[in-house]
Amino acid sequence: MMKYDLLSAYKNYLLVLYRPDTANTYYKKLCTLFEGQSLTDTANNLDIDKILDNLGTIKHKNRFSQSKNAFLHFCVFQNITLSADILEIIEQLERTTRKKHRKLKPIEFVQVDKKIKRIRNKKLKLSYQTIIATGLRVSELSGINPENCTVTNNTITFSFVGKGGKNEVVEVQAAAYSKLYQSLKELIDGTSKDKKIFYSANYLQRQAKELGFTCHDLRRACAKLEYKKSRSKKQVKEKLRHANIKTTKIYLKSKVKI
Repeated sequence: MMKYDLLSAYKNYLLVLYRPDTANTYYKKLCTLFEGQSLTDTANNLDIDKILDNLGTIKHKNRFSQSKNAFLHFCVFQNITLSADILEIIEQLERTTRKKHRKLKPIEFVQVDKKIKRIRNKKLKLSYQTIIATGLRVSELSGINPENCTVTNNTITFSFVGKGGKNEVVEVQAAAYSKLYQSLKELIDGTSKDKKIFYSANYLQRQAKELGFTCHDLRRACAKLEYKKSRSKKQVKEKLRHANIKTTKIYLKSKVKI
């Protein structure tokens, strides 16, 4: 078994713990950290100093966190115990990183909503409208199939595995979204059990970019629309399934203007 096989086995290990996009991110980060290393079937000859050197070149906090987590997962996967000194060095390196700040261009939701309503591809339009109504992440939306759906006379419920591997549900109520409810019902009924209801995350993101927004902008819009309706940060937190109210507050201060 060569280095590629070892890393491939590691990726399969990650896929048990995370959604494919998260697993792929950690896999790629570990491949970068392992540049210059010649591993065989085990990590017995792993050069920790090279790992620390590569970590030391990462300047931004979020990228460092991803690389660190990728490495720590690999250590668990290979039953590698890191000394307290090495863990302290990793923490020191992380403290020297900084957040990457970007000047974000405001997004006018009214304009985005008009663009979405003009989309002729019904399935594409419904994909975006469902994110706005439910706050689903695009990776969650794209994985839903008919067996994940429960349709009643007044509610459509989507069941899925959310962030962190949690089993979660969101609803589209006919009373609040009558047209969307009816269109989704027809889409679900017309989708075979072995197919996904919506488009892939990559396709949705590409099409959104061409229209001048991101799929995550729609999730931010969902947060602001819910707050405009309820005036409750707690209800926004629950709808978007945030673990921490601080995350909700960040969404409510986002570049999306309602």
